[in-house]
Formats: sequence, structure tokens, C-alpha cells
Amino acid sequence: MSDQTPIAELMATDPLRLTQLDLDRIIAELRTQRHRFVLANDKKIGAPEVKKSAAQKKREAAEKLLAGDSDLSSLLDF
Repeated sequence: MSDQTPIAELMATDPLRLTQLDLDRIIAELRTQRHRFVLANDKKIGAPEVKKSAAQKKREAAEKLLAGDSDLSSLLDF
């Protein structure tokens, strides 16, 4: 590849076909982006989204109903 190749194209290329210069450019780019993740200090970055089961949704809706925070229609939304 060349010095003018976009980083996105380098990232999509087979790693075995990259030159040392290409790898250095990718590493430099990722290092410049690193501060976004380090400064965020958020443990959820990169973690999969939590999925709730139907039983858990029903239980939470019942708890809201008992607490008086919602109406009967919220039980039918799940």
C-alpha cells in the first residue's frame, strides 16, 4: 500500500498483505484515538448491550405498577 491509502482501507485489508509502514500508520491512528476511551473511563465501552428476558420485563412492569409510577397500559407493552 502507499502513504496515501486511507486508514479505513488499511484496516479492511488482509493483515498478512500489509507492510510494516502500513501497520505503523494503523498503530499511530489508533494511538491518537485512544484518549477518547481512556478519558471516558467508562467500563461499559465495548461491552454488549444487556438484554432483558420477558419475565424480567414483566416483573419490572409489575413493580412500577405497585409503586404507582405507571398505568395498566405499561404492563401490555412488553
